[in-house]
Amino acid sequence: MLFAVSAVPAFAAETTTEITDTQQPVVIGEYDGYLTDVMISDGVTKRAVANVRINSYATYDEDDGIQVHVKLYVPWYESPKPEFTGMTGTVNVLMNKKSTNTAFAELADGEETIETDVDTGRTGNSGDKGTVSVSGVATANNALAGGGAFAISYPVTLP
Repeated sequence: MLFAVSAVPAFAAETTTEITDTQQPVVIGEYDGYLTDVMISDGVTKRAVANVRINSYATYDEDDGIQVHVKLYVPWYESPKPEFTGMTGTVNVLMNKKSTNTAFAELADGEETIETDVDTGRTGNSGDKGTVSVSGVATANNALAGGGAFAISYPVTLP
């Protein structure tokens, strides 16, 4: 077999990038795990829907403060798939001995994934450390007991 490689000149269009003073949000903390892995007090609390995962990450922007993304889902390789209909809860940011609570609610129409973004508005100084806690309740069709509660916490550090 004979393979021939040829070089074809390619011309890229000229692009200009405008530099601005605003920074993109930076991920400052994250949690991803099965709801059965959620630590409550000194032990693991088992949940009704064993294959549901929760993913949450916090970003920070100097202008907008801490934003928290909350997502409940089932990995593609697992079954049964719940059909999420709603999720409500609270995001708590504890930093510098001050606590900020922000409520959230999200509706879905029987989807395999439910997610929302929560704007806490919480700002601070570079290097400040704290904890983001997310707790709530999700409802779903095709799930044991119609859904269940969730609660997670993870550390954050401002850039």
